[in-house]
Amino acid sequence: MRAPSPPLGPQQIAGIISSFKGQETAVHTLVSSGTLTIESQGSQSDAEVLIVARRDPARLKIEITHGWGRPLLHIVVDGPRLDILSFSEKRHYRGRLGSPFLLKQIPFPLDSDLLWSLARAYPVLSAYHQAQSDKGDQITLTDKENAPLQVIDLYPDTSLPRRVWLCRQGTAISFSGFQNSSDLIYGGEIGLNDADNTTRLTLEIRKMVFNGSVPETLFQQEAPRGFEDVPL
Repeated sequence: MRAPSPPLGPQQIAGIISSFKGQETAVHTLVSSGTLTIESQGSQSDAEVLIVARRDPARLKIEITHGWGRPLLHIVVDGPRLDILSFSEKRHYRGRLGSPFLLKQIPFPLDSDLLWSLARAYPVLSAYHQAQSDKGDQITLTDKENAPLQVIDLYPDTSLPRRVWLCRQGTAISFSGFQNSSDLIYGGEIGLNDADNTTRLTLEIRKMVFNGSVPETLFQQEAPRGFEDVPL
């Protein structure tokens, strides 16, 4: 049985944080495709997903379709603005990230950092005051009041992120099956659990392309005729 690892030292913490930030700043755009699985209350649904994102300015588009190609949801995030086309409901939702109505529909507190972590398949670090390690293979980011913001569990042999607990959101995001694309590292499988651990979203990435050309027109969408406008 492996003995518990001691807490990480200041230099180890600084090196790991620097590596995380380096991975974040090295990616300006991405396009990925894969399979999205949602498990909730004993049921499971699978869909195909296409993700297009750019970091500055922050824009993200997620297209979710049935396995046979029928569109389900098109989601566009432009800064704090949110635009959703629901093809099953024939509704066009518009509002802002963090709206109470959105949380009722999607059991995850979506914000820009969580969405980019999901799309990038690698965690984004919150703005923090201090990074500390209270036990082996774990880093905690805290605010000025020493309240935890993120708890990052690491794989022992590589110091890659295994799981990130987003303390304020009450959400955990996990990473596994890492791939390396020209020194840009991403998780081949990303898991997202809600606060009650009753709903799990799993994204399996088949293909990822970093820093290619992403036209602005990809982030523009109009509702088809007959869709109902619904404010969030």
